[in-house]
Amino acid sequence: MNKKKILKSEHEIFNLLLIKLYTRQFKPGEKLPSLKVFAKQLGVDQASLRIALKQLEVMNLLDIRRSDGTYVKNFKEAGRLDFLTNLFSIEGIQEDDSILDSFLVDEILSFWVAIFPEIMVMASLKYSPLDLKQLIELLNSQIKNIDNIEKLVELDILVQEFVGKQANNLIISLFLNSVKPLILKMTNVFYRGITKESRLRFIKIKKEGAYRLMNGTLDLKISTEKFRKEMEKCRKEILKSITEDMFDSQT
Repeated sequence: MNKKKILKSEHEIFNLLLIKLYTRQFKPGEKLPSLKVFAKQLGVDQASLRIALKQLEVMNLLDIRRSDGTYVKNFKEAGRLDFLTNLFSIEGIQEDDSILDSFLVDEILSFWVAIFPEIMVMASLKYSPLDLKQLIELLNSQIKNIDNIEKLVELDILVQEFVGKQANNLIISLFLNSVKPLILKMTNVFYRGITKESRLRFIKIKKEGAYRLMNGTLDLKISTEKFRKEMEKCRKEILKSITEDMFDSQT
């Protein structure tokens, strides 16, 4: 018989509450129990719970009203990126496929389809020949490991970090730094959700662009649109795969 894990630190309590907020076990507008009752329900001490609740209030996920109580906010309306960053930093979440529903996957992929090609454009304007050589070597390593999803994801993170660094833009750097756990999870979802042929095609399009940039024959506008269309095709393939998996699990 599995024993219920005893939460001891405010960090563990914070993580638990964060998951409950994300999975809508706490509904927007809902009033949480009093500190004393809530601590008893969770089996934690009041001091640690108070600290965890305060952290969530700072993240704009809770509204703690003096002499009234604690109310749940709608994270989609009031939350910030640190909500998802903290969520995907929780131990075990990276391996938990159930934490990502198709709607969140679609929203994140749609955002990435719009943003990442533009980051690549900014980087393309600043690459040196040596930079391009290093990028092509990373892409060649991906092609060699096309059947090893774990290695493929590891290398793709290096590619994304390399491109982000070459873009040399403070906002982009801070943004990428702040969402690293989320990017890791979504990169894993991305490569596991498309076929080997799609993985190869996606990487080869980036490699082709790097070679064209190196020899001076790249049309940035055409190349960016081609890459964005390929990302969009992959997005649709991933959503189709997720939908089919959900259907199979229910039959």
